[in-house]
Amino acid sequence: FMIFYAPGVLALILQHVAVSIASLALVREKLSGAIELFRVAPIKAFEIMLGKYGSYLLFLGFLAVVLTASMIYLLGVPLLGSLAWLALSIALLVFASLGIGFAISATSGTDSQAVQFSMLVLLASMFFSGFVFPLMSIVIPVRYIGYLLPVTYSILNLQNVMLKGVPPSNTYLLAL
Repeated sequence: FMIFYAPGVLALILQHVAVSIASLALVREKLSGAIELFRVAPIKAFEIMLGKYGSYLLFLGFLAVVLTASMIYLLGVPLLGSLAWLALSIALLVFASLGIGFAISATSGTDSQAVQFSMLVLLASMFFSGFVFPLMSIVIPVRYIGYLLPVTYSILNLQNVMLKGVPPSNTYLLAL
């Protein structure tokens, strides 16, 4: 059971950390007044978001390497597929999860709201992504919630790459 659930746990941890740190990013800057400094600085909103994406991608990439190496070398989870496919699947998961986190951050007024929305995303990810229950056993209207979450596609991609040695599905990669 541990080996089967390990890729799903990896995906859930990475998505939750990405959503949490990104959702708190802009809220803290709004509350501290840093947004006003950005408005008068000779920098565009795109450049600010590019910097945030870049820094968080580096941090989460390092976290993904540590967690994946721990899974493989300490827990004995096999990596039967290509390391490049694994890296691409994880990078797309992190990128999509950061987008959700920044969307939460843009709509939240306080830290507590951002944390609550992040927890809602985590709960939805656990129950509607196919991690706890098989995706096909969830009724159709609720199943669509799962299709909105990046972790749904990432669990399947990581299981394919790590446990089956099969490249990830192009459909799932495009969905991310």
